[in-house]
Amino acid sequence: MTLAICLAALADAADAATSLGIDATRARGVLEGAHARLGFEGSAYVLALVGGTGVGKSSLLNALAGGVISPASARRPTTDEPVAWVASSARRETAPLLEWLGVREVRDHDTGSFGDVAILDLPDVDSTTPEHRARVDELLPRVDAVVWVADPEKYRDAILHDDYLRRWAPRLARQLIVVNKADRMPGDVERVREHLASSLRAAGLNGISVAITSAARDGQVRELRDWISEGVEAKRMISARIVAELREAAAELAGRAGVVAGAPILVSAERRTRALADVTREAAAVIDLRGLERQAVAATRLAARPRGAGPFGHLTALIYRASGRDRVAADPEGYLRRWRERGTLARPAEPVRALIAELIATVPAETRGALASLINVEALRGRLASAIDAAVSARTTDVRAPTSFVWSVIGLLQYAVTAGLLFVGLWIAAVFLLHAPFTSVDVPVLGPIPTPLVALATLLLAGYVLARMLGAHAGLLGRRWARRLRNDLTRELEMRLGDALFAPLAAIDTSRARIAAARATIEMECGVPTELDRPATLR
Repeated sequence: MTLAICLAALADAADAATSLGIDATRARGVLEGAHARLGFEGSAYVLALVGGTGVGKSSLLNALAGGVISPASARRPTTDEPVAWVASSARRETAPLLEWLGVREVRDHDTGSFGDVAILDLPDVDSTTPEHRARVDELLPRVDAVVWVADPEKYRDAILHDDYLRRWAPRLARQLIVVNKADRMPGDVERVREHLASSLRAAGLNGISVAITSAARDGQVRELRDWISEGVEAKRMISARIVAELREAAAELAGRAGVVAGAPILVSAERRTRALADVTREAAAVIDLRGLERQAVAATRLAARPRGAGPFGHLTALIYRASGRDRVAADPEGYLRRWRERGTLARPAEPVRALIAELIATVPAETRGALASLINVEALRGRLASAIDAAVSARTTDVRAPTSFVWSVIGLLQYAVTAGLLFVGLWIAAVFLLHAPFTSVDVPVLGPIPTPLVALATLLLAGYVLARMLGAHAGLLGRRWARRLRNDLTRELEMRLGDALFAPLAAIDTSRARIAAARATIEMECGVPTELDRPATLR
């Protein structure tokens, strides 16, 4: 049973439920109660051995383990390196704590009497290195129990009493003072025990028991063993109650979210695709993409005039712009930005409203509020408008009509036609004013026609044909550009509308999936232990 994982899972489920508008008060109450009732937030029982240099912490650990776990000496060469003696069954659960503490020396064991127990041999509290005491201080609030280890010479030490016991005793739930090396005080064991107990009572520390041990003698650590076993059993009972509460709270959240039998997706990919296509089509109708195409073609033709209409092209383009017609009929960017003038968002919002209305009928009452918030009229239209604005902005950052070298060729020919017309005009003026001679050209049906008139007609026809060629070519390029604009805008609309309208729905699905996953994790990781799961020595 890995209680820390289950606590984290319920916390995540509570956060997910809150995002759905589900009341998670009970779940949060279970979590707060668990944190208040537990030391180390896991099912493993974590005990810290705390004391000064040479008091025998390592020897006690070795005596409990029945072997050498931590080197022991009057001046420990490994004072700055904490050692953890951890049951194999608790290794996974205590790994985050040990990593946070920077404990690199970890010894596994399968001792039956200490299953699910982790004992930490910490740096000496009387070390001259501040970092050692800081690490001890960081650890103390995170363990289930603390054994303050002293010896006959140091059990009245000011560092232990003033710096640690007075400060930490009121803040730690389970503590024991061990006077080690009882073999050095034959006949004085009970006197030392009573003296220390009375000193603690005088200091107002009535809840701390005193044990006498000798790591050097077999059987002289039984008092400590029994105290640890009592703590393990007490935590197991607390953990079992917490597990039951966790399971009930997770099941309740799953029921309220409608994920008791898993977390089915509210909207299938096919249904979402259909709804998004409907919304995109209606939004495109409001924007008026056909009108956009007309604007794009007109803008292309307007861009072609200065280059392909000869000497009068610049003049006609200038008149077109000066009159304001370009902003009305040949401005695709402005036309897109003025989309609000051409319709409302009632029709684009309708497919979303219909979809959410279907879903609301399929979920529990407490989840309906989160879905209903997605079709609030003002909020929904605001998301639609923002998505359309974003799509328009993305596709109008650099809207420029296409160009072609063909226009320049046609423009040169138009200049030649204009020069020819000027020459013919002068020729006709000379004929009428100066009676200059001229020839005639026999034209079928019409008969003989003066050559200047034939030239004039031919040049006018050539200019007309060139103008039509320019318009046709510009129209072709404009229609291609318009199709690209339309397709790009449609894709951008679909992407933006999908994010704006369906991302909140996906977030609801994600929250429901988190609740379902949390419940599954709690059921798998925190199954209620049976009598057969307990170590024989603790039954």
